[in-house]
Amino acid sequence: MQHPRRDFKNQGGYQDHPDWSSQVKTDWVTNKIDEDAVNFTEKFGSYLAKNRLTTSQIRNIYGELKRIQMKGFEEERTSFLLLLPKMAYAAKRNNNDGLTAFKKVFDKIHTNVKTAEQYNNMMDLMEAILAYHKAFGGREN
Repeated sequence: MQHPRRDFKNQGGYQDHPDWSSQVKTDWVTNKIDEDAVNFTEKFGSYLAKNRLTTSQIRNIYGELKRIQMKGFEEERTSFLLLLPKMAYAAKRNNNDGLTAFKKVFDKIHTNVKTAEQYNNMMDLMEAILAYHKAFGGREN
C-alpha cells in the first residue's frame, strides 16, 4: 500500500509533508515581518529547493508581483486578484511538491493583503522565500 503525501528522510524513515501554509502567521502580512517570519522563509526556501520548485516557476509569479508593486497595488488590484488562478494553473500543470506547497503558502498570504502596506509586507516575505530558495540550491529548470 502506498502512503499518500510522504517522502523519504535522509536519516531513514518517512515523514509526512509539512503543511507550510498552517505555519504562516497573518501578522506577517497585516503588521510586520518578525524573526519567526525569517525563520519560516529559511525553512520553506530550503524545502522548495529540495522539492523541485524551479527558479523560473517562482520568478514567474514574483515578476508579476514586482510589476504590480511598481505600478501601485491599488491601480493593479485586479492583476493581483488574478494571480490566484494563474498560480492554480501553474501548480496543476507542473504537479510537483515544491510548487504545490508554494501555491498553498501564496494563497494564504494573498488572502490577507488588503492595503498597499500589506502588499509590501507580502513582498518582503516573497523576496525572503526566493532568496533562501536560491541559497539552498534552487535549480533553474
